[in-house]
Amino acid sequence: MNANAPGSDPVYKRLYALPEMVADLLRSLLPGDLGIDEVSLRKLSAEYVGDDFRARRGDTVWRLHTADAAGRVGELHVLVLLEFQSKDDATMALRVLEYTAMLYRELAREGSTGPDGLLPPVLPVVLYNGDAPWRSASQVRDLVAATGPVLSPFQPSQRHLVLDERHAPADDPALGDLTRAVLLLEQSRSLEGLAQAARYLAERLGAPGRGARAELARAFADWLAALVRRLEGGAEANAAGAKADDRLSFEEVRMTLEERVAEWPKPYIRQGREEGIAHERVLLRRLAAVRFGAAMADRLAGALAAEADPERLADIGEAIVRCATGDELLREAGITT
Repeated sequence: MNANAPGSDPVYKRLYALPEMVADLLRSLLPGDLGIDEVSLRKLSAEYVGDDFRARRGDTVWRLHTADAAGRVGELHVLVLLEFQSKDDATMALRVLEYTAMLYRELAREGSTGPDGLLPPVLPVVLYNGDAPWRSASQVRDLVAATGPVLSPFQPSQRHLVLDERHAPADDPALGDLTRAVLLLEQSRSLEGLAQAARYLAERLGAPGRGARAELARAFADWLAALVRRLEGGAEANAAGAKADDRLSFEEVRMTLEERVAEWPKPYIRQGREEGIAHERVLLRRLAAVRFGAAMADRLAGALAAEADPERLADIGEAIVRCATGDELLREAGITT
């Protein structure tokens, strides 16, 4: 998927193999209440065989019951096609149209149409987490040359939804808790960012317990652990740490992350202090050269290099300004003349 999410396709296929994730996503993306019945969600095969007998595979397909044209909840079957993308694809609309056609042919071959013989509606959704914003057309009509009113009705016009996870506002009130958590994780660029996303997710997951909620927590735990390893040590660390972290629960991963966030700044604080002291030594040597000459500054440099106490360096700086001679300065710096 992206540099933040190694093995993205397996991660997403695992998460969106869970009906709770799919229902939360659909409620986040679709305007109004379609009466999405989470219990009715059924995962279908995403493998299709075209008329040329070549097998093709999409990412994930679900069937759900929702309100029909008359507003009767649970009376309409809808097929949800989920596609996971890490790169912008100018032909995505064509791919979605192809998957839809193959899925319909598969249903017709199996005799899996509705009781009235009609094919079910399709809702295609693309989950995208590439670095650059998604720019490609979201409907086939935009890929076809403009025509006049005579030809226009004959052109395909299927649309698909795109959730640009790394650029969509995570504070959008329309988002469900789980979809917002995915966006927060995708948009995290630091351990602190991951920790904040993990805290939010922990509040929403609550006590996972057993069953579907435990499986959901397990999937997020493994993804979060992989993100932490990637931020800390790259792909090699990711592979090396997989076994140990895969045994951790979501709460254990979260607490480990909190501990690492607490420890993470210490080396940088220490590094910053050391860089500041080195810079001060250079300035003191230059000041001594201005007052007492380069040779005297070179002799002072040995004392400066051995001194790491900021207070002691400040004393030497005052001595450079106060002392009347270079020998006096060296004595105050602890150098025998």
